[in-house]
Amino acid sequence: MEDNTKLSLDEEEIYHIALWMPNWIGDVILSLPALQSLRTRFPGTRITAIVRAPSDELLSGCPAVDSVIQFPRKKGDGYVKQCNYARGLRKYRFDLGIIFPNSLHSAMMMKLAGARFRVGYSTDARWPFLTHTLPVTKKERKTSYRVNYFHNILSPLNPDPVSSHYDPMWKQEDGVDTEETLFKVGVDNNGFLVTLHPGTSKPERAWHVERFGILCQKLIKQHRMKIVLLGTQKERPLLKKISEFCPAGMTTIVPELNLHEITQLIAVSRLFIGNDSGMMHLASLVGTPVVGIFGPGHPETTGPFLASEKHETVTRNYPCSPCRQRFFNECKPSPHHKPYCLEDISVKDVSEAVERIVKRLQLR
Repeated sequence: MEDNTKLSLDEEEIYHIALWMPNWIGDVILSLPALQSLRTRFPGTRITAIVRAPSDELLSGCPAVDSVIQFPRKKGDGYVKQCNYARGLRKYRFDLGIIFPNSLHSAMMMKLAGARFRVGYSTDARWPFLTHTLPVTKKERKTSYRVNYFHNILSPLNPDPVSSHYDPMWKQEDGVDTEETLFKVGVDNNGFLVTLHPGTSKPERAWHVERFGILCQKLIKQHRMKIVLLGTQKERPLLKKISEFCPAGMTTIVPELNLHEITQLIAVSRLFIGNDSGMMHLASLVGTPVVGIFGPGHPETTGPFLASEKHETVTRNYPCSPCRQRFFNECKPSPHHKPYCLEDISVKDVSEAVERIVKRLQLR
């Protein structure tokens, strides 16, 4: 196959850029430095992000993006329906399409959307749908830090080097006051407010609920932390179980919030504790210090994009990590049905990470 990564673009003909964004909110956040570079490279060009919910809420506050289109890919949607929707995007007259996911589907959809130039990695035999392909090895796909991996997709455009931090101008403009959100949650911003998120997209990726409970009990006793337990409606039984380990009045189970409200809550927290998840990356985005627990994932691949002094990651560094997370085809589960990379992380491991960051940043 011909290497066409060096094909030139006539920049004077690029009036509208479409971004086919990653599927998961954590990956969307890790792609934001690439968007910052793209905006610097094309300051006067219209940039539209095509993304699945709820990440459309997140991108509404991104200064690198002019408009957001929600791609309504729902469970059960047929191939024909998705193709018809993509064809409907041709009315936007995209000149350049940048495809962040590795999937064949995303490249096909961008071609159907009518973008004249289409840039992406040469994965999943999708090169017929791209005009600018970037070769990538299996090792790079597996182990590259996602911020760098996404930024490298822009290399045919000669972008600025990747930023060392998220854009400080990133903001939410939905008219919701932070005090209103805190009132809705039932907490105030006085004292050592900590947001703890025990959930993940797959239960096998989540640290033990009981260990989160013991950790909270210990941190409340040592630091008088006020712990806000964040999760979905489906995760409420888990949050309740964690709260039962703790003294009355020292934990609050968060009601159903939208993404803007969750962002505000995390932003005013002194510390975020949680698994390798989208919420951990949301904390990084707003600059809240992070303690992240990594099992099947690895911090060198999907760790927080924060200054080193503002985060601690807990991992066993097993040689199989990061894995493809096809539980449990490639490893045996523990008696508690967890991969051993998570099973072997103790309460002591996480509490010591919390102590290090509390002492280093003098959090209280």
